[in-house]
Amino acid sequence: MAQSTPTPAELMAEISESFNASTIESPYEKFAEYREKGSVHHGDILAEFGTTSMAAGFNGERDVYSVYGFEDCLAVLKDSETFPSEAVSAAFRPLLGKVITGVDGAEHTRLRKLLMPGLGRDNFSVWGSTIVDPVLRRLVGDLKDRGTRADLTAFVVDFPVRIVYEILGFPTEDEARFHDFQTKALTILLGFGTTDPAKRERAAANRERAIASVKALYDDLLPIVQRRRAEGATGNSLIEHLLRTEVEGESLTDDEVVVFTRSLLPAAAETTTRSFGNALVLLLNRPDVLARVRADRGLVDKAITEATRYEPVSVMAARTTAREVVLGGVTIPEGAGVSVVKGSGLRDPKVWPDADVFDVDRRMNKPNIAFGFGPHTCMGMMLAKLQMGKALNLLLDELPDLRADDEAEPMRIRGANLRQASAITVRWD
Repeated sequence: MAQSTPTPAELMAEISESFNASTIESPYEKFAEYREKGSVHHGDILAEFGTTSMAAGFNGERDVYSVYGFEDCLAVLKDSETFPSEAVSAAFRPLLGKVITGVDGAEHTRLRKLLMPGLGRDNFSVWGSTIVDPVLRRLVGDLKDRGTRADLTAFVVDFPVRIVYEILGFPTEDEARFHDFQTKALTILLGFGTTDPAKRERAAANRERAIASVKALYDDLLPIVQRRRAEGATGNSLIEHLLRTEVEGESLTDDEVVVFTRSLLPAAAETTTRSFGNALVLLLNRPDVLARVRADRGLVDKAITEATRYEPVSVMAARTTAREVVLGGVTIPEGAGVSVVKGSGLRDPKVWPDADVFDVDRRMNKPNIAFGFGPHTCMGMMLAKLQMGKALNLLLDELPDLRADDEAEPMRIRGANLRQASAITVRWD
């Protein structure tokens, strides 16, 4: 009998389990212990949790230092010359090729200049009304048609990839093609899973699945990019914007457009899905806060920003050292791995008053490094925030008295690095 294709929600659960993330209730207490003793420590905090560590390298070839204090986390993220993204490049390049998060210096500057115009505010404004709104309304309408109770996990996994799919300019009416793309995008993430020797065979199988999906997506995208270029790239899709962009006489090659747009699919599935899912759980578990947000929509963006501080989608960022450096009073040798523990920095009480409290009234006097900072700030951050704000507003508009389902298991966000809830169970009137 042929094996059935896993659903997107099942794939997300498999991804979390492959990172050993779902077994950890909370890493924040351990972060606080280290942070109180010093901002920087020799040792890999992810290794303590038995979790995949990009900073160490997938074969554990690098010695690692972990950074817990906010100011030192910020200093590392800002300084790409001293702390380059070699660890990210080493992890991503075998699967996804040359992604912008894994390059530095002149190469990074060139790519960012050529890619950013396609991800500008004007385009987001247009896509917000022509793509984001219709997609969300269609999916929320489907929820309403099915009753007054649901697990929103499938909705949260579905809408970010669907929106990116349509922004790229793919046909909206071909559901089979969309689900094929979504499955491939999610399967790529399995390639970055566990390094646990006891699970080596499974990790190898997952990596083979990921490599096959990467190649298949490239083969799907390249003819589309080539055709759009031949037609003059006059449309409003992201692919056509990227093909038209020229900066200082340079433009993107077909291969660069394919590699970048391909990387957006798993990024959408990963970043926006987990960020929005966690924001929903945080609000649903605090009915008084949710009631305030429902009554005052000026709090929607604040709630999402605070949710990403309180539960950043990726607790860690990986860097290496280009030279010996002293950070937080600790000497880190050249070539070491650096785990930037964003989840610790964003709860550093020296910077964030009542840091362990989810506070939608919080004044952000310091940068929210949940999406990174400096040269490698997430290029899709604006799109992610746009989608999350619109999705939360629409859920509150269309699902009256949306609340946690009191007959279901309590919702808890789990994981050491890629944290998420196993279910988002709700009901409405």
